Amino acid sequence: MMHRTLIATLLMALVLPAWACSAPPFYTDYDVFLPEPRPLVGGKPYTIEPPDGIQIIAPGAPDLHNVGATLRPDGYVTLYPLGEVFAAGKTPTQLAAEIEEQSLQYYEDVQVQVKVTNFASKRFYMHGETSAGPRPYTGRDTVLDAVLSAGLPRTSWPERVVVLRPNEEGELIARMTVNVRDMTEKGDLRFNAVLEEGDIIFVPTNRIAQVGIFVQNLISPVDPAIRAVSTPARVSAGMP
Repeated sequence: MMHRTLIATLLMALVLPAWACSAPPFYTDYDVFLPEPRPLVGGKPYTIEPPDGIQIIAPGAPDLHNVGATLRPDGYVTLYPLGEVFAAGKTPTQLAAEIEEQSLQYYEDVQVQVKVTNFASKRFYMHGETSAGPRPYTGRDTVLDAVLSAGLPRTSWPERVVVLRPNEEGELIARMTVNVRDMTEKGDLRFNAVLEEGDIIFVPTNRIAQVGIFVQNLISPVDPAIRAVSTPARVSAGMP
């Protein structure tokens, strides 16, 4: 044990000064995340995707009126008498216009509305030193909501939380660094942006925890050798 402690102490003495001088960069695309006036909800039009649920409102079409459906994994819904209708990637207004046009083959003077009854397809994502994974997107999720819901362990770095925003093609278009500790301890919510569907929040590991992980990774490969060296001393001393 003394051998391991000594080696760990020496490694930390070598690594800690260099690590203390390094830090992740600040990202400053604040104008993308924090436009003026500040939005109350996410800015993207809602597009229907699996497994969202919808309801058709069409008083002039008895077979369609108040019919509910859940988008299948292939993006289609089955609506009598229209058959297979591809709904994925369309706004409720766009889908209503398409159903209305097709309905004119069977009914006269049809007006159609589409209501989303189950908002199940949209996500934002948490990653890093927190409870990682996808989270349901509600349209009113903020950075603070997301981080506090996922949790901040002692190994996290709340002063350097990064928010990433990809576009619809999956390409990174903006990123910003926010200080969540200031939000919770000082009430400074200037950078508490409303998230959009698909945003990614990354919580980095703090510097002390990084050093501990680094040292542990260095010690692990040689740990069997350290144990082998220390075993004779333990035996000669009559220790178990």
